[in-house]
Amino acid sequence: MKTLTLGAFLAVAVTVSAQAPAPLAAPTGNAQRGKVVFETQLRCFACHGYDGQTGSPRLVPMARAEDVFLAYVRKPATQGMPSFAAISEQQLRDVYAYIRSIPQAAPSPESVPLIKGILDRRSKAN
Repeated sequence: MKTLTLGAFLAVAVTVSAQAPAPLAAPTGNAQRGKVVFETQLRCFACHGYDGQTGSPRLVPMARAEDVFLAYVRKPATQGMPSFAAISEQQLRDVYAYIRSIPQAAPSPESVPLIKGILDRRSKAN
């Protein structure tokens, strides 16, 4: 019985660990320089917002590893995204570091249906 229980536990643990994404490595660029490049040189804010959390697609939280990000911005797979192949690797690493440094904003109460419903019912009751 103990072997069966241990086997079931290990099977669940392997399944859960296989589904959990690996944490991203720390960025190698300079976030302060990256902010300048993001806002002034590349003008990323035009599509992604100044905080990377608006527009389309949202950049925060950044789910891509640094090298995957660099490859993507050099040769984007989506239409509308310009190629930044001419930008130096260090500048792109700095932009990545800046994006990773932006704290994720908490969702507004109106964006969570359950909370919005509660707030709507409260306002109608008052």
